[in-house]
Amino acid sequence: MHITNILKLGGSVITDKKGHYSIRYADVYRIAQEISLAYSMCSKRMLIVHGGGSFGHPTVAEHGGVENPMATSQVVYFMRELNMVIVDALNAYGVPAIPMDTHAIFYRDCEKFLQFFYKPLEEAIEKSIVPVLYGDVVFGCKGSDVLSGDEIVWRLSTVFKPCRILFASDVDGVYDKHPSEVGAKLLDVVSLRNIGVIEFGSQGRTDVTGEMKAKLLYGLRYWHGDIAEVLIFNGLKKGRIYNALCGKDVHGTRVIL
Repeated sequence: MHITNILKLGGSVITDKKGHYSIRYADVYRIAQEISLAYSMCSKRMLIVHGGGSFGHPTVAEHGGVENPMATSQVVYFMRELNMVIVDALNAYGVPAIPMDTHAIFYRDCEKFLQFFYKPLEEAIEKSIVPVLYGDVVFGCKGSDVLSGDEIVWRLSTVFKPCRILFASDVDGVYDKHPSEVGAKLLDVVSLRNIGVIEFGSQGRTDVTGEMKAKLLYGLRYWHGDIAEVLIFNGLKKGRIYNALCGKDVHGTRVIL
């Protein structure tokens, strides 16, 4: 099945990762407006995935993982709360979005490959409905684990063959070193084969899924020939999500194999 876009809303775009359970409501509503405009103008066939931000990461860190049943329960609870905020905002602006519980359709098999039941997503897209998934707990052959929204995006792409994979982050793209460092330069293009030479650094905040480097490493694992464009850009800048969804030129980093 071919779709137009898979959009990943980074947790740092929709929440304030400096606190716990803190939502950037103004940005969430602005983003919902931009997605609504894109939906009506150019992109009805899309999937949206969002990160955990200040909801998922602190909860996992507090419990030291998700092996404990209560830890799993808490992560699922808070991530569903965040997911409904995003879905409600999209619906408020006329996007027929529905929540899709990640833990209910994904499974990590004994070879650590990510399996998922994609038919509900396929049927929703055929009806011009926008499924909204999220980083979550995933059950598996060897126990529970955290499933990154970034890995979800890349895995979805192997089935839904999007024209574009779009990562909305809180920075303009991939830099040659951490963007907070003096002299850091934005890279217009990044080859997945060369990511070992990039000094990603750390943002000094709780993140249990590896941030930018992991985003690219998942791409190296799941890359396939049907992807026309992969773009990492700043979702906190007004208009960029709309432009990216409609295939317009957007300041950011393009990812190639």
